[in-house]
Formats: sequence, C-alpha cells, structure tokens
Amino acid sequence: MSIETSFRKANHICNRQLTRIETEDFSLSILYWGFMPKHFDNALHRHSFFEACYVVDGSGSYIDNGTEYPISKGTSFLSLPGIWHQIRSVAGLTLVYVAFEVDGERTGASAVEDYRLLMERAKPVVYGADAEPLGHLWETVISIFDEQKPVVPALLKHASASLLLSIPALHGPQRESVLPHPADHAWEENILFRQAKLFIHDNLSEELTLPKVAGHLHISPRHLTRLFQRHTNQTFVHYIQEHRVQLALQLLLHGDLSIKDIASRCGFQSVHYFTRIFTQKLGVSPAKFRRAQFTEGRSGKSHFTE
Repeated sequence: MSIETSFRKANHICNRQLTRIETEDFSLSILYWGFMPKHFDNALHRHSFFEACYVVDGSGSYIDNGTEYPISKGTSFLSLPGIWHQIRSVAGLTLVYVAFEVDGERTGASAVEDYRLLMERAKPVVYGADAEPLGHLWETVISIFDEQKPVVPALLKHASASLLLSIPALHGPQRESVLPHPADHAWEENILFRQAKLFIHDNLSEELTLPKVAGHLHISPRHLTRLFQRHTNQTFVHYIQEHRVQLALQLLLHGDLSIKDIASRCGFQSVHYFTRIFTQKLGVSPAKFRRAQFTEGRSGKSHFTE
C-alpha cells in the first residue's frame, strides 16, 4: 500500500472514529487528525487549541511566536493556543498531526497540571523525537494503516491515547517520576518472589529443584533460599511440599484419580514418597484421608494458606 493510500485511510478513520480520547482520569476532545504525504507552506495563523505535529520525512522550517526553527525527519513541534505559527517547506514534508482540547471537568488533577505547565513552559520544537516514545507511537499509529487488513479499533484507540499522553512528557517541563526507582531493592525482591511463586504453582507436577527455579529467575540458589526464608519463614523445599500436598488434597476431594496418578500430578517421585510427606503434614495417609471424606462428606476446606 502506498503512503498516499495509507494516509488517506488514516485520515478517513481517525477523523470519524477518534474524536475523543478518554482514560480513567484523562479526557481530550480531538478536533482533527492530519496525515499528509506532502505538506508545503501554510499561512501564518493561530488557533484556540493545541496542535501537535511530527515530521515523518522531509525538511523545512517552523515559525513559532516569531522564532524560526529548522525541522526535518524525527522533529516534533507543538503549537500552543493563541500562539502565531507557520510551517514552510519547499520540497514538502511528510507530516502527521493532531489538534485537541483538554476537557478539564473530566480530566484528573495531575493531567490538568501537565497541560497547565505545558502552556507556561512548553518546548515548541523537540529534535530527535523519533528516538522518544512520542515518535515511536506516531510510527505505531501510522503502521496500523499500512497493510490491506482491517483496522483493530481497540489497538488504534489505545495507541492514540498513549500518543496524546506522551505529548506533555516530551514538550513540557520534566516532572518527578512517580514510578518505583529501579534501585528500590525491596520492590525488586517482591517481584522476584512473586515470579518464583507463580513458576512453582504452575509447575507443581514437574521436578522443582532449587537450582532449576533459581535458574529460571536468573539468580543464585542462595539468593532464592533467602527470598523464601524472608517471605515465608520456611525453606524452599517445605514451601513446595506444602503446596504439593495442598494440590493433592483438592484432587482427593474433588476427583477420582488413583493415588498413584495424584502423586504423579503433584510432582512426587513415587507413591511411597507422596504417602510419607502427606502423612507427615496431615497425620493421615492419602488413602485414609479419601476414605474419611467419603464417610464424613467432602468438606473442601483448604489446610494450607499462602
């Protein structure tokens, strides 16, 4: 598909279907989208809304409030409400843009503050935006219209919302991140332990040795041992045994598998080993436990918790 055809498709769909972008605490009215294979000069003008532009290819200049900036592939420029501006290009720019207004009543305080700061201290032109999230997101939106395939509305909606959210981050003043710091040791430890638990729970029928699980997480066995001691106050082996017995309990209560099949499904190496561990934990063998349930009624109560 040629760029003219894909851009025509993008203009048609976006200007009919993407007239508002809303998230949980973010709402923008989209006035228009523009996908221009060749954009030349326009008149010096201003408008009452934001207009964010991105140069896909070509070169030219952008005049903002009397200052002229050279623009070329990968440049992002933002026109603020009330500011006189103009685009110039002799050979033509491959340009994409979106014009929008912030719905203050339906937008959270943090996003409103982002746009307030944007009005006060915006960088009108950012070079190298093709290496930033905004540039990647513009390319993502464009790529949605590249192939001879139906456009997936949910994909277009979320990509466009992310694009609009990235504009203040690129053109506005830097604000302190609210995300966890990469060096937050406790946060990293929690993530590792969560991954270890998920891996164990999803693979209880398999052999689960300390080196195997540690290798899956790309940490040392000693590190993994410390994680289980810190988070469960028990050893790695005891944690796995308890959850294998917990699974065996559910299979004994809610199925007709043989004791041998249950032992295998729960990762025990033999019926003898399964019986020994089960009896140690509950004080009764699997066979006697099953008989007792049929006699007294299946309670379905769990004997172990996280």
